[in-house]
Amino acid sequence: MKTISKICCFLFCLLLLKQGNAQDVYRTQNGNMVITTVSADTILKLTTKELLVLLNYETARFTIKMDKSTFYTGNDSLDKKLALMKYDIVEFNGKLGVDHINTNGHPPLEFEVQGSISTNDNTISGTGKLEHISSRGTFSCLLTLKFNIKIDDLGLNLEGLNLKDDIQIEIVQIVLNKAEDQ
Repeated sequence: MKTISKICCFLFCLLLLKQGNAQDVYRTQNGNMVITTVSADTILKLTTKELLVLLNYETARFTIKMDKSTFYTGNDSLDKKLALMKYDIVEFNGKLGVDHINTNGHPPLEFEVQGSISTNDNTISGTGKLEHISSRGTFSCLLTLKFNIKIDDLGLNLEGLNLKDDIQIEIVQIVLNKAEDQ
């Protein structure tokens, strides 16, 4: 089943590459994301290490996709419910608060992030940082993003799970690679 998910992600990436200049697109398909919320007065963290991120350096526009079934909490019953959400994809499309990104190198960039989320088309805002790490090879930058959203924006309503309305999403230091090299 993981193979099918990765094939779908790969095909999606190929489609995006045909729509734009592949030299300007950087991506990862194994990004780390942590969602923090409160459930029954206990802090609950949902994590995934299978986040797909595509970033066009020319336009500073991005697409982030996550399959809800890849989330892990450490709670067996909750993890079983999440595993049943296979192919329930949340997509976030938006723009970094910069005009473009210099692919030959840049100082650390801090910016506002804005976009829309596929579950309800609400506008989501956050902050981010992009740090250049290499001008050679396939690795380019580390990307970190943070958002505070409502639980309905994520579409993560699980039966029997009493989650607080406010949640924090942190996409943690994703290494972006040139899309044509993967």
